[in-house]
Amino acid sequence: MADLSYSMPKVRMKVEASGSLAELSKAHPDATFRILTSLSTDAGHMTLVEIEELDPERAANFLEGDSDVLTHEVLHTDDRKAVIQFLQESEPAAGRAGQESNNPPPYPLVLRDGWILAESITTHDRLTAFREQLEAVGVKYELLSVTQSQDPTELLTERQREFVTEALERGYYDTPRRCSLTDVADALGVNKATASGILHRAEGAIMKEFMEGPSME
Repeated sequence: MADLSYSMPKVRMKVEASGSLAELSKAHPDATFRILTSLSTDAGHMTLVEIEELDPERAANFLEGDSDVLTHEVLHTDDRKAVIQFLQESEPAAGRAGQESNNPPPYPLVLRDGWILAESITTHDRLTAFREQLEAVGVKYELLSVTQSQDPTELLTERQREFVTEALERGYYDTPRRCSLTDVADALGVNKATASGILHRAEGAIMKEFMEGPSME
């Protein structure tokens, strides 16, 4: 049986943002910003953001009027959203704190009204290091929840994984099903009741893990 004692915390938190995008989100608190990626280049720090509920031209004009923004480009627009890429001289403080503590940002990040909302699975030591880095540079943050998230390789026992794998491969979970519970049981050399019990416990563990920690959006 697999060792079920090892787990890592699933962390949901909000972190105060800074820079051009943070100010834009404060100016338009009803808009939703999704930071798709953000990385440092030889030319500066590049950010790719998807914006909903905000006129793309208004967003572009805001960035154009910000002295911290070196360049910007509207890559896509439609009736619902816009995708904008812009370049700054340096990475915002919260991003640097994540890099320094070995906590790479779990993109996409949701930004609303000046706060970044994020959910990730990390270690206790890395979480502590991230908090210390944020405090060191004066960035405000709030832990919304910290729950134990089972390592996927430890979530099921070896026998449960064997039965779930067999059921998946044979199409037991397909719609419509391509095999019956009896077929799975026969393939693994057990009776139908035993197969049902093992799969039921495995399905329960998977569902509990999936439902724990709702989305932050």
